[in-house]
Amino acid sequence: MRSKNLIIILYILSILLLFFSISTFLYQYIAALGSLKKVLPAFGNSRILSALWLSLLSAFVTTFLAIIFGIPLAYILATREFKGKTLFEAFAIDVPQTFPPVAEGVIFLLMLGPDSPFHVNIAFTFASLVIAKFFISCPFVVSFTVRRFREIRNSGINLTARSLGANRFQVFTTIYLPLSLKDIAAGVSLCWSRAMGELGGSLVFAGVIPFKTEIIPTFIGEQVKTFTIEVLAATILATTASTLALVSFKYFTTSGD
Repeated sequence: MRSKNLIIILYILSILLLFFSISTFLYQYIAALGSLKKVLPAFGNSRILSALWLSLLSAFVTTFLAIIFGIPLAYILATREFKGKTLFEAFAIDVPQTFPPVAEGVIFLLMLGPDSPFHVNIAFTFASLVIAKFFISCPFVVSFTVRRFREIRNSGINLTARSLGANRFQVFTTIYLPLSLKDIAAGVSLCWSRAMGELGGSLVFAGVIPFKTEIIPTFIGEQVKTFTIEVLAATILATTASTLALVSFKYFTTSGD
């Protein structure tokens, strides 16, 4: 009887958490219904559309760079042994994910801003948007990929391919990559969504320049002081885009399992 009661409590707790998560997401649409005549025209606001375009473009560029740099790093971390590997892996994956985004923006501003010791000033440009997003988002690609690569290595299938005459690059392209596509896709989807929602680093390093560096999160952060109807419209656009991307990736990567 006691065991049954504990199971019931577990169900109740899980349902409460699900309700909290789902209701938080849905409430923005409920709030919009009460001001539908004002919200619908706000979706066509030129500043919001520009911020959405810059958000999407910078997120896609960030994700592309994360794939180009993240997968090779994951391969090295998963297949090679070297001194300090654990520390390097922590700096590549764990530190960026827990780093205060505003602090990241300050560091990039000092490093690549007007007073850069390298005499490189890219602050308040599209490049600064991508850099701020890349630091925070790339670890998702690395972490998902390195975990799968390690599983493949531990299975020994890579050694079998090597014994049959395949070189390291052939093993990478014919064994590691094909068997890791779903995990890479999962990491890519989270990377893109995190890049879409990045705020702190972009706010400090790229600034909030309408039609130039203003993205949806920074637009919301600035406009929420007065909480105009445009804030609600921008929030709906941002959360809906990220959610659709995640659900789509989830569907395509799990279908057939």
